[in-house]
Amino acid sequence: MKANQSKSFQSAHKRSFQSDLFTGYSHMRRTEMAYTDSAITLEAIAGHIFWGLSKLFVAIKFLIFTLVWKPLQSLHLPWFKIGFFSLVAFVIFKKDFSYSTQPDQKRLVAAKNEEQKFSTGETWFGRMFGAGSDSRKIDLDSNSENNPFIALPSDDTADKKAKSYIRRFAKIAVTEMHKFGIPASVKMAQGLLESRNGESALSLKNNNHFGIKCFSKKCKKGHCSNFGDDHHKDFFRKYDNAWASWRAHSQMLATGRYKKLIEQGDDYEDWAKGLKKLGYATDKNYDEKLIQTIEKYQLYLLDNL
Repeated sequence: MKANQSKSFQSAHKRSFQSDLFTGYSHMRRTEMAYTDSAITLEAIAGHIFWGLSKLFVAIKFLIFTLVWKPLQSLHLPWFKIGFFSLVAFVIFKKDFSYSTQPDQKRLVAAKNEEQKFSTGETWFGRMFGAGSDSRKIDLDSNSENNPFIALPSDDTADKKAKSYIRRFAKIAVTEMHKFGIPASVKMAQGLLESRNGESALSLKNNNHFGIKCFSKKCKKGHCSNFGDDHHKDFFRKYDNAWASWRAHSQMLATGRYKKLIEQGDDYEDWAKGLKKLGYATDKNYDEKLIQTIEKYQLYLLDNL
């Protein structure tokens, strides 16, 4: 301490030094914090995340190599043979496997059905947005374009007879569908094939439109008659009218060995294959003919009524 400085001056100088020191220290801390905050950016966070994921990927890759790949290499398995037999097994057990590169006809028809439902406003979206307000609606009572089964000038004789048969029994087919669960498209296609568009001898003489045979050994008079089919002694049922034949057909399919086909819903393709498999007809191409008939005359439209 200098001789000419008092104690009060020294105390004031000490307080001033401490104040400056504290102010400087506070300034340093504020500067450091500001620097730290400015360094935390989105780029920095993304970089840390990417770095962490990279480390995780390397760790997983190492575990897979150590726990899976390395032990498999030590087994010396015939991988080619395993792959080949796996492919063969897949081909054998895959139910719907097909080598055809053409689009699935069943899916195309299903798409047409959905398009028809939308155009007539049957779907929720169609009703919500008024789709199909100007579109054609199916009307079985009319002879206009609203009836898809009206004969066209371009139709040949067979097609005109087929469409006439469809118009005649369309309502019955739909009624039987709702009562017994048999798609109207399937019943109609069977009626067309079995009765030859309603012009076969069996349908004209016996009113039997579905080739229903009689297996009873105690037939009353007028119950059945003999027609040459698979055997010269084949007997076929007689009916008072065509409607009775349609009802008998529904009862036959809804009971006995055909009953399980009801589970197929309105899938006419599965119905056709099921009828062939269960031996409804001896024709080896019976299922294909049913499907072709349904799609040719758009009989699947009946299933939506």
